[in-house]
Amino acid sequence: MEAARPAGTPRTADDPSRLYLIRHGETDFNVEGRYQGQIDSTLSQRGRAQTECLAEALARVPFRAIYSSPLSRSLETAQAIAARHALAVVPLDGLREVGMGEWEGLTEEEITARFGPVLTARRKDPEYVTPGGGESLGALQARGLATIRGLVARHPCEAIAVVAHGGLNKAILLGILGAPFSRYWAIRQDNGAINVLEFDDRGARVRLLNETAHLREGAAAL
Repeated sequence: MEAARPAGTPRTADDPSRLYLIRHGETDFNVEGRYQGQIDSTLSQRGRAQTECLAEALARVPFRAIYSSPLSRSLETAQAIAARHALAVVPLDGLREVGMGEWEGLTEEEITARFGPVLTARRKDPEYVTPGGGESLGALQARGLATIRGLVARHPCEAIAVVAHGGLNKAILLGILGAPFSRYWAIRQDNGAINVLEFDDRGARVRLLNETAHLREGAAAL
């Protein structure tokens, strides 16, 4: 992560734009194994503890702005981080989780019972197998990358936080890495994880991926 600068030390044109891409804390639906998609679900007790661990770990990063998905699990996580920086959270629709259509709110067992082998097919081919009424990974990645590139352009040479979701984060990371959607399941995004992306004249790169060391003390206490 980024070391704190002495008070009043400005960033310079040689500094990269740095985007901290964060997954929200654990939710009750996560615990129950339910697909969330774009419906709201509340943070669990562990999830709220994870937001405090995130806030502490990021307290000294010189954020200029904090953005979030408008879904409450991300907003609550972002608000805990923002409170340490006296910043308001800015919700953006482009940061919503992938739409899971008719699967939203269901467990794997319920999806299999209602829709047969579609879940198995999606695991083999996530790019082209989409739940009924859901959003393709291509569409998800396009809006995710467009959103973060717009934010980076708005904050040149600055550090910003973006609190979003596992599916969206993975789609963004694959895009930055130039990896195909067949690698979608190869990237972990744990609840409360931090990724750090850098952007400069050389392009974009992933500096940190699925960092969760900051959660260990809080998780062990539950």
